[in-house]
Amino acid sequence: MSEFKHYSTQTIRNLIEDTESTLEQLKAEMQRREEAEQEIQIEGLENHMNSAEFSLRSIREFLAFLVEEYRRGK
Repeated sequence: MSEFKHYSTQTIRNLIEDTESTLEQLKAEMQRREEAEQEIQIEGLENHMNSAEFSLRSIREFLAFLVEEYRRGK
């Protein structure tokens, strides 16, 4: 911190402006990455739900087949 003693007031102002600008850019990038990650997770969830729906449909069809076979056997 002692190095700042030798900086002019305008230099310090410029450093603050640059730092704030960089911070805003970093925040924007973080926001973009978080949103992209959420989109990936949502896509994964959609795929999982589609797979679960397909599995449930297959189980229902199999149970209907078993019931029908049972009824035929009586």
